[in-house]
Amino acid sequence: MCCNGILFFGALLQPGDDSRALAAMGLKIKRQGGALHLLQPCTAHENNTCLVYEQRPERCRVFECRQLKALSAGDITEDEAFEKIREARELADHVRALFEAAGDTRHHKAFVTRYAAVFVEPLDPSPEAVEIRTRLQLAMKALEDLLERDFRIE
Repeated sequence: MCCNGILFFGALLQPGDDSRALAAMGLKIKRQGGALHLLQPCTAHENNTCLVYEQRPERCRVFECRQLKALSAGDITEDEAFEKIREARELADHVRALFEAAGDTRHHKAFVTRYAAVFVEPLDPSPEAVEIRTRLQLAMKALEDLLERDFRIE
């Protein structure tokens, strides 16, 4: 989930990362707030595999989510980690379906980008559209709460 645009919208490049080399490999790099970021979903993430694994950015090399840290520390079992991952994937699939229902089919964009786009004025006032946006708000909140509690680190 760290590469597919669910957990993050981008990864901050580190001083040793060669942004030109990464861009030449097809990764999307963007300057935001004076810093370079690898945009998510990562173009090198395909079928749960990193296509540039040996040349991946430093942030990607060192990142460990809360589940991995807890598993490494012996605080949870592999089965418990997989259960949290399954729960997050189910919520993410539900959010994806709601994006589709709301008319956002941009699978190549991060969840936060797609979510914001659904609420750009003018909003469709139809009862169906209002219901979809309400359901999306609730589903996105549930997913964000889970990601913050069980996956993201400070």
